[in-house]
Amino acid sequence: MKEKKIFNAITDVRDEYIEEARTTRLQRQAATWKKWTAIVAYLAMVIGIGGTLLLKNAIPFGGNTGTGGAGHDEGNVFMSYAGPIFPLTLDEKDHSMSATRDISYDFSLPNEDSLRTWGANVKDNYTLYNHSSEEKTIKAIYPFTGSFDKLKKLTPIITANGQELSPKLYAGGYSGKSTDVHDLDHPDGSSSTVRLDSWEGYKTLLEDGTYQSRAFAPYPLLSQQVTVYTFTDFEAPAEYHAATQAISFTIDPDKTTILPYGFEGGEFGDDGFRRYSYFVPNENSNRNQLKLLLVIGDDIVDYALQGYKNGACEKGNELDGVSTTVIRKEEILSQVMMEIIDNFFEQSGDGDSIAVSKEMFLGAVAEFIYEYGLLSESVKDRYQYSILEDILLETKSLQRVFYLELEMTVPPHENLLISAHMHKEPSFDFACSGSDKVGIQGYDMVTRLGSTLQFDGLTAELTSTDNIEILDQNYGFDLSQGITKVELDPMVEHYYLEIRSIEE
Repeated sequence: MKEKKIFNAITDVRDEYIEEARTTRLQRQAATWKKWTAIVAYLAMVIGIGGTLLLKNAIPFGGNTGTGGAGHDEGNVFMSYAGPIFPLTLDEKDHSMSATRDISYDFSLPNEDSLRTWGANVKDNYTLYNHSSEEKTIKAIYPFTGSFDKLKKLTPIITANGQELSPKLYAGGYSGKSTDVHDLDHPDGSSSTVRLDSWEGYKTLLEDGTYQSRAFAPYPLLSQQVTVYTFTDFEAPAEYHAATQAISFTIDPDKTTILPYGFEGGEFGDDGFRRYSYFVPNENSNRNQLKLLLVIGDDIVDYALQGYKNGACEKGNELDGVSTTVIRKEEILSQVMMEIIDNFFEQSGDGDSIAVSKEMFLGAVAEFIYEYGLLSESVKDRYQYSILEDILLETKSLQRVFYLELEMTVPPHENLLISAHMHKEPSFDFACSGSDKVGIQGYDMVTRLGSTLQFDGLTAELTSTDNIEILDQNYGFDLSQGITKVELDPMVEHYYLEIRSIEE
């Protein structure tokens, strides 16, 4: 028997699907089939989330050169790495410009949390000096780590001489899945993988300037004409809460690519057979009404529609009375993707949370598709099914480096104060992991990585320290002696700080 691969999307699984899982009896499959379901995958994810978190890649972080508490030896790890605070840079190196840097961490209790300090408010201040006798118009760039879905919280506020600016935002490329993997291409045609699980990973990613240059380059265009099949007017017997509609057809995989959106399940045969299915939307559920199949390349010749009693699309499980209207039209890929992006954020319930334009997010999706998805020369295994929800979710939620660009003028022999104010999330171990480092927060900064500026001085300060204790560091703070402000060596590449909240 030819091999058949069956997939199910596990994105945005809703409560009613749990009920469907309880009432759905799965049938035995032939040994040559690979089957899994959205419901089983979801329940496994919930039951095993602790184990899943434990499997996340460990992160080298810290050392044992600091003071206070039970410090961590070099090589101990955090499970979730938040990324370092980067230095300000100029778009072009200018030997007549230099800077001093003063960074401070505020560990006052957040208003919404009366039990502990979690996260820090950071002020990253720079005094830029123009040593020349000419007025300098410069483009300054401030990098920071984050993701599209956390931009509102994590984007720094930039001021110049106390006046808030409106810098232009650029997004660096895709940095991998939840373990933050980035593939680097080299001039000799080889490639290597960088894991953004430590500051050294960011160093490898950023130090040659290629990543930043690509962030400032135009996004690729999704100008291909595609055939779009839209499913509407859904009908199913009311007594079947998990009633399913499936569409099946056969394609030549070398000539046709299918991108599903709004489908919960699918089946691939190595002979080109395809079947995509969804739970039928009705007035008593919150199921997504937008169901699309995008066809790139040769169109579908024939297709068959079939209803089923539940998500098991098998012989003997058919159900009469399931129907839909299928509308075929031709569109430009970018146009239909904009419709899908609108629906995606509407369905996720945070349509107002994305802090960028839809056009910018579409550009990031296009970049993702060209680098890792169906339009790349080598599709990554996890994207071979071209499920658009997966691509949108990863584009939205995964870690990358962003850049804020601002243009300003510095008079001759004068200086300019640039400040970046931000909330910085900590690196940490997950609460359900059983780690002995649960509750410890890690913060780190890099002094020169990616910067064209010459730094003549560097200081660091801690404020609002009553509710924390320092466990490890290489800054030189000593809270017991009241030493909360220190001078640092700009030639030391990396500084780190580990703290724990003191509960009252």
